[in-house]
Amino acid sequence: MKISTGWIGKVVFSLLLALSVVMTPLNSQIIAQSKTSSPTQITNPEKTIVLTKLNDNVWAHTSFNDWNGTTYDHNGFVISTSEGLVLIDTAWGDDQKTEELLRLSEKHLKKKVVLALITHAHDDSISGIRALLKQGIDVRSTRLTAKLAKENGYPSPNPTLDRKPVMKVGNTVIEAFYPGEGHSKDNITVWLPQSQLLFGGCFIKSLEAKDLGNLSDANVEQWDDSVQKVIDKYPNVKTVVPGHGTWGDKGLLFHTLDLIKQHP
Repeated sequence: MKISTGWIGKVVFSLLLALSVVMTPLNSQIIAQSKTSSPTQITNPEKTIVLTKLNDNVWAHTSFNDWNGTTYDHNGFVISTSEGLVLIDTAWGDDQKTEELLRLSEKHLKKKVVLALITHAHDDSISGIRALLKQGIDVRSTRLTAKLAKENGYPSPNPTLDRKPVMKVGNTVIEAFYPGEGHSKDNITVWLPQSQLLFGGCFIKSLEAKDLGNLSDANVEQWDDSVQKVIDKYPNVKTVVPGHGTWGDKGLLFHTLDLIKQHP
């Protein structure tokens, strides 16, 4: 039996037309939803502090500072718990930047900062500690970070993380982990098991990093063993946030290992 190709063409055209009519409202709805969704990024007018939403309860905070004539970013966490906000690392720069970070976080998340953790005693992580202490915020670190902070001219954080690395703040579990020396003698990571988020700090490098960065206090010989301990301890990590640059998945951990192996 011979079938007319012209008849087939008309049928196909009719089916495509009907399909487009069905799909158009759906596409319009998706576009409308994207326009009305809650903001995923908040910044102050000067754009010196940026908050980026990672999930409903965790935001990355990013500040900017000049180092050796070049402007770099630095990341930390703002964690929303049922008892208030927890800050991981201060903003990088003078106290005013951390004061602005507190204002921005508390304004948009409608809670006060009640606790802060410092991941190591370099200025990109601790330089705003006076602003936190001035507001009566409990600032914690390891004993080694507290010791190095005083040596670097900063007030000492409360050295509780060695004996109490796992904290429950309201409904949120936060775990500090010292894997050993690497970027610095005292670098720690911070793990949020409920959302499988890991803050690697300056101990972990972003994918765009081509080298290990500032090595003034580094132990390159031990760094790879320390990173491997993090990989072994947190096999289910979904998102890794480095101290500088763009966050991603556990590939950042292996990228850091590669950079260590490539180091002369």
